[in-house]
Amino acid sequence: MLEKIELRKKLKNISLVDVEHSQTVIEKLQNTIRGKIVCTYVPLESEININMYLKGYAVLSTTCLQDEEIRICIYDEPFEKNNFNVFQPVNLKIIDYVDIFLVPGVGFDKKGTRLGKGRGIYDQLLSNYLDSIFIGVTDNNHILDYIPLENHDIQMHSLLTHDEFIDINL
Repeated sequence: MLEKIELRKKLKNISLVDVEHSQTVIEKLQNTIRGKIVCTYVPLESEININMYLKGYAVLSTTCLQDEEIRICIYDEPFEKNNFNVFQPVNLKIIDYVDIFLVPGVGFDKKGTRLGKGRGIYDQLLSNYLDSIFIGVTDNNHILDYIPLENHDIQMHSLLTHDEFIDINL
């Protein structure tokens, strides 16, 4: 979709704000994940590192590539780059259940539509966990009024920025 390609180009030229998250946002995040199985990501340079604020979860997991299939595994160092050029644990311990996903994106809109890098990897993964909660991690400069929604797109239940935890009514 041409409109998404143009939005991606525009948003990639806007640096993510690298500031500390407000105490209110951190507390809301920690209360949300308390006692839950959480899937986070190992951040790339172009993604916000939310992991330093993750406390109180039951199990921390991340995405991984196993036999060319995107899966969920225990978040455990050391890491190595996979075929998608994303860091994942060297020793994969696969799990099949996640309560909450923390999801990076190039951009999001106020209805929870996520604009990814264009390969559909996260949408494919999240479509297998529709009973889970999806929280988009971004900054205010990457929240748009509108991103086109396609049939395969998985919407977020909340957005987390440095100063807001935005619940979305889906």
